[in-house]
Amino acid sequence: MPKTKTNLEERIAEASYVCGRCGSCRNVCPVYQEIKWESSSPRGKITLAKDVFLKHKHNKMTEFYTQRLLECTLCGKCEEICAAGIHTRGLWLDLRESLRETGRLHPNFRHLGEQIATTHNISATANEYRLDWTDDLDDFEVPQSKDGSEVAYFVGCVSSFYPQLADIPQSIVKILEQAPVKYTVLGGEEWCCGFPLISAGMSGEAQELARHNIEKVRALRVKTLITGCASCFHTWSQEYPLLLGKSKQDLGFEVLHVTEYFARLLQEKRLMPAGLSETVTYHDPCDLGRNSGVYEDPRVILQAIPGLDYVEMFHNRELADCCGGGGNLQMVDSGLSQAIAGRRVRAAVETGASILVSACQQCVQTLRDAARKEKLALEVMDVTELLWQVLDHETGGERNE
Repeated sequence: MPKTKTNLEERIAEASYVCGRCGSCRNVCPVYQEIKWESSSPRGKITLAKDVFLKHKHNKMTEFYTQRLLECTLCGKCEEICAAGIHTRGLWLDLRESLRETGRLHPNFRHLGEQIATTHNISATANEYRLDWTDDLDDFEVPQSKDGSEVAYFVGCVSSFYPQLADIPQSIVKILEQAPVKYTVLGGEEWCCGFPLISAGMSGEAQELARHNIEKVRALRVKTLITGCASCFHTWSQEYPLLLGKSKQDLGFEVLHVTEYFARLLQEKRLMPAGLSETVTYHDPCDLGRNSGVYEDPRVILQAIPGLDYVEMFHNRELADCCGGGGNLQMVDSGLSQAIAGRRVRAAVETGASILVSACQQCVQTLRDAARKEKLALEVMDVTELLWQVLDHETGGERNE
C-alpha cells in the first residue's frame, strides 16, 4: 500500500542515516553496471530522494529525477547485499507511488493502467481470448472454471497473450494431465494479477484486481492455486495480503509456484522423467527467488532428470543477477533492459551450458531475445517446457528436436 508523505519522509531519513556509503549496492546493481553514474545506483537514488523530501528542494523533482527512479528492475539485490539492512525495494516502490501522486507518472505507465482497466490484462486483446494458447492442444480440452477441482492454474497475462510463449502453459497443462491432476483454469474470469500496476506505483488500482481474482478462485473451492509466472506468484503470495490487509491463510487455499507443485509430484512418483544428455544451467527469477524465497524446487526438477549435467552460474540463488525484464524497465528504457539481459546470457554461456532454463515467462522471453541478439548458441526455455519434453511418451522421454 502507498505510504503517507510523512511516513515516506521517515523512511528516506532512516535510509539516509543508516547508509554507510559502502557502495556494496552499487557493485551488484544491474542498472549501475550498465550506466556507471552514481545517480543510477541505489545509494544515489536515496540521495536524490533525500534532496527532494528532506531538504525540500522540490525544484530537483525533475525529469532526470523521475528517470533515475524508474531505471530499476526492482530485482531486490541491493537490499539483499545491504549490510545496514535497508529495505530498498519497498522504498523504490513507495517512491514510484509518490511519482503518481505528484502527477509524474511515466506516460507508458499511464497507458498501462488505462489498458488494464479496459481489458483486465496487459495486452490490447479482449480478455475473453485468454485461452487462445489452448487452440493447438488436440488431445484434450482444458477445463475452465470447473467447480470442485483440486488445483486452479493461474496462467498470467504474458503466457496467455504472447504466442511465442504458448509452449509454457501448454507444457504445464500437459504435465497436469499426465500426473494426473484434477485442475481448472479461469479463462476469461482471470484478470491481470496487478503486479505491473504495483511496479508502476499504482497499487491502489491493483486492489480491484486482487479482490476479483481471489473471489473467482474461492468460488472454485480448490485446495491449491498454482502459477508458472514468478511475478504472479509473488503477487498472490506476498502482495495480495498486503494490499488487502489480510494474511496468506485468509485466502482459503495454498499458493504455490508451479515448480513447487511439480517437485511435489516428482517426490510422489507421479511424474517419471526419462534421460537427457545436455548441460543445463538455471536462472533464478528475482520475483521467485530473492523476492519470494523459492530457490530449490526448480533445481529439484532439473536434478531429477537422469543424465542431465546441471551447472550453476557464478551468481545464483540470493545473489543471482537480474534478467533485465523486471520493474517495467522495458517500458522506460528498452535498451538498458536489453543490455542487462545480454550480460546474463553471456554468463550462462560461460558455464558451458547449451540450455538456459528459468521459471518465469518474462525471464524466458527477455533472455531468449538477448541470446538471439547476442548470436549465442544457447537455447532458452522454461523449466516446465524441459520437464514436459522428457516426459513426452511419443518420444520415449527424449526431447523433441
